[in-house]
Amino acid sequence: MLPGGSAPERVLFSTTPPGRAAYQKAPAARVPVRLGLPCLHASEPVGTSMIARWRGRLAGILPRGVILLSALTFASYVMGLVRDRTFARTFGAGSELDVYNAALVLPELVLDVLVIAGLSSAFVPVFSRLRHEGDGTQVFARTVLTASVLVMLVTVSILFILAPQTVTLVAPGFDPAQQAEYTQLFRVMCVTAVIFAASFALGEMLVVRQRFLSYGLAPVLYNTGIVLGAVLLSPSMGILGAAIGTVIGALMHLGVRVIEIARTDFRYRPALAVRSHGFQRYLRLSIPKAVAQPIEPLTFLFFTSVASTFAAGSISAVSFARNFQSVPVALIGVAFAVTAFPVMSAAAADGDRARFTRLVATNLVTITVLTLGAAIGLWLVGGYAVELFLGGEAFDAEDVELTTMLLGAFALSVPLEAMTHLLSRALYSTNNTILPVTASVVGLVVTVLTVNLLLDGHGVVALPLGFAAGLVAKVIVSAAALVFRLRTVGTAPEVEGA
Repeated sequence: MLPGGSAPERVLFSTTPPGRAAYQKAPAARVPVRLGLPCLHASEPVGTSMIARWRGRLAGILPRGVILLSALTFASYVMGLVRDRTFARTFGAGSELDVYNAALVLPELVLDVLVIAGLSSAFVPVFSRLRHEGDGTQVFARTVLTASVLVMLVTVSILFILAPQTVTLVAPGFDPAQQAEYTQLFRVMCVTAVIFAASFALGEMLVVRQRFLSYGLAPVLYNTGIVLGAVLLSPSMGILGAAIGTVIGALMHLGVRVIEIARTDFRYRPALAVRSHGFQRYLRLSIPKAVAQPIEPLTFLFFTSVASTFAAGSISAVSFARNFQSVPVALIGVAFAVTAFPVMSAAAADGDRARFTRLVATNLVTITVLTLGAAIGLWLVGGYAVELFLGGEAFDAEDVELTTMLLGAFALSVPLEAMTHLLSRALYSTNNTILPVTASVVGLVVTVLTVNLLLDGHGVVALPLGFAAGLVAKVIVSAAALVFRLRTVGTAPEVEGA
């Protein structure tokens, strides 16, 4: 996903279906022979033409790499289920696992705000624009990678020192023993944040080049590391073993991307060209997204805080249900959005409004149809899945019942959340991050208001119901914003980020 490629990189963003380019270049003198199929040439085998035609239609529906990324995402979630099953059987939905989940929240939040915000929203559009202009992609990529690691290194060093003070913010319901354990685990999680800063930067470099193998394989290895820590280290070290496994998984996450990047033309050298045109544009786009990026972590920080006031295990039950719900969102919504992102950004950079609109509409319809079916399936069989993958030993019938109830409510949000991934990236492709921020803020406000409204009558189930209500608001605002932004595609380049 890196800069200044040797081969003509615009080929990466070609939307001409396989086989059609050769037909378009056929000599004009060749007269088509009608064989009951449109425009078949006498020299073209019927079978070959049909295959090319169906490839073209499939390419119009499925972005390049979506099947590979979906398969790897599925593999990641299989390992995630193995991880959850290992946790459930070892710790149950109890105090230790509540502490582990709580310790992850704040390091993930600062990583999201300071690093992932810019990477997920600004890197691909800015890189695409710089490549279109033939201007400094290598220096830009090196600067983003160096700056991401340095920013996280400084931030987590401060958090490491202030770890005991963070517990009242994250989990005010913890008793003194849980607070002490939280502090220990929190400091371990700070290490993973620095590792992920480098890994996510490399990941966006792979996305922009549409190299999805190691990009999708990294989360599989991350979950594998956590499982190894829980299985091999937890018997002697308790929940700390799982935390150490998290660090091991993060290193594997980074390692596989380093190996793949080495196969591209990108060669890392420390660089901080922070005054360059590309990096300044990146910052302008990143700042509004940094405001919105904490919204999902803040949402689940809010959920964690509310759940900590209910019975022990409520935090873990919410986390388990959310993990199940996020499977179809990632397999469909995220996979389509990530693979379509570089193509949408290239279309916007080229000023091709028709192609950009077609890409958005096709992917949005496909995502909606597939995730509606997934949500219905999740609601119907969710209880069986919870029982199958988590039930048994320390995870008793009461834990299964609570997690199943939460999962049924979370299923409502599957198609909504999947749509937001594509809509947000479509807006980023038009070099605007303010409008997605607005949609996210509106969604958060609606979520909090809905949870507070439903809490007394629905208990902890108010959390997933509020989440769905917030996503409805976010989809409506994002869709309206995208219609507005379509008019800018094909006009003079602009950067709206601050």
